[in-house]
Amino acid sequence: MRNIIFGKCCLLRIFLAFAVFMPVAVSCEFSGGNGPGGGYGFPYADFEVTGTVIDDLNQPVQGIRVWYEDAMCGVWYCDTAPDGTFVIEGSFTPSSSIVLNTMDLGDGQNWYDYEDSFQPVQLELVEEPREDDDVWFRGVYAGEVTIMIFRDMNVM
Repeated sequence: MRNIIFGKCCLLRIFLAFAVFMPVAVSCEFSGGNGPGGGYGFPYADFEVTGTVIDDLNQPVQGIRVWYEDAMCGVWYCDTAPDGTFVIEGSFTPSSSIVLNTMDLGDGQNWYDYEDSFQPVQLELVEEPREDDDVWFRGVYAGEVTIMIFRDMNVM
C-alpha cells in the first residue's frame, strides 16, 4: 500500500512539473524571438571616431585614455599618441551620437594632471549593412572630434 501511495505522489509531481514547464519550453522553442527571422539578439553597429585631445592652451596631450561604454556591447578605449591623436573603434547600439570620456592615466607622460571629462560626438552612417551581414547589424558609423581637457588644479 505504501509503495502505491508513494508511486502516485511521484507521478503527480512529475505531471505537475510537466504541466507547468512544458508550455514555457514549447513557447520558447517554437515561437522564436521577436527579431528578424524569429531570432534572438539586438541591433548593433560598428563605430570609428578619430580625434585629438588638447589642453586649455591648445597643446596636444599624450597619455590620456579615451573611452566609450555601451550598455549592450561593453567598453572600448584607446590612449592618445604623443601628438594627442587617437582612433577609437568598436561596436555599439546604433545612434546618431555617443559620449566619449577621458581620464589622465597618471603615468608621468604629462607635466600636469588633467581632470576627467566627457565629450558628445556626432556620428554619421558611412557604410550601410551588406546583404550577407548579420540580420542585427546596422552598418558603420564614424565621427571626428577635438576634446579639450583642463589641468586639475586640486593636485598638489
